[in-house]
Amino acid sequence: MMENQNETFRWKGIGLALAGASLWGFSGNAAEWIFSHSAMTATWLVSVRMVMAGALLLFLISFHHNIFEVWRNKKDRLDMIVFSLTGMLGAQLTFFLSIEAGNAPTATLLQFLGPVFITVYFALKFLKWPKRKEWIAVLMALSGTFLLLTNGSLQEITVSEKAVFWGVLSGISVAVYTVYPVRLLKQYPSVVIVGWAMLLGGSAVSIFTQPWQANEIDWSFSLVGMLSFVVIFGTLLPFYLYLDSLKYISSTETSLLGSAEPLVATLVSVIWLGTAFGSYQTAGGMLIILTVFLLSMPEKGLIQVNQSVRK
Repeated sequence: MMENQNETFRWKGIGLALAGASLWGFSGNAAEWIFSHSAMTATWLVSVRMVMAGALLLFLISFHHNIFEVWRNKKDRLDMIVFSLTGMLGAQLTFFLSIEAGNAPTATLLQFLGPVFITVYFALKFLKWPKRKEWIAVLMALSGTFLLLTNGSLQEITVSEKAVFWGVLSGISVAVYTVYPVRLLKQYPSVVIVGWAMLLGGSAVSIFTQPWQANEIDWSFSLVGMLSFVVIFGTLLPFYLYLDSLKYISSTETSLLGSAEPLVATLVSVIWLGTAFGSYQTAGGMLIILTVFLLSMPEKGLIQVNQSVRK
């Protein structure tokens, strides 16, 4: 009886993790639709998305957590600010700028290069030669990126240079916000760290974007609906689904199931937005995803942190 119950809980956790990853994958396409159907820019969307999502998240968790405790210690305050501006904001902004310059599947896949950059970072930090599986993962990631961007031919560059630049920078930013907040996450609930990081990062970019001045945007019911989807179903809900899944399955399993995000992003983009995706690009995307499977069981357990603070 207990074994059947445990199996039921495990499948519930799998379902929650897949639902969260799928919503993240869908939200990238929703952002691409917004960029192509309005004058809304990536910086404007990021500022509004982060401020609204961060404020809502902090409000919801304030009933169960002391959301101000992280600000009592000077070092924690400094780490919180640095993480908000370089980690959370960096990953958010570069990701959406890559979508704006290219498309959602490519941006999502390039962001999945994050674990590879983490591997390189720790190899340099500890002056330790990467293990065999890590070398294989790096080669797979490079090969996958080549196929994704060229569709198998140097004469057939399928993605704009700007999209590649922001996409690769997004992968580096993922590495930063995966590694940097480890100390904070050991002391405070991840929801508190993410909530403040979103609110602070969004507020910082809002100084330059001034989202309250949106006269050039032609608002419509569809645009408001899509923006609401990105904030609620593309940010708050998938984050809660991910955290809830950790009650039933391990962080390693959840990280692997997170690979559904680029798959969903690609399928939705092809079916809904009519994005052309060649066979070599598909193969390249699969190679990048496989690197996540290969690197998702590190001894220090740092790769999994990515999923808890990711979007």
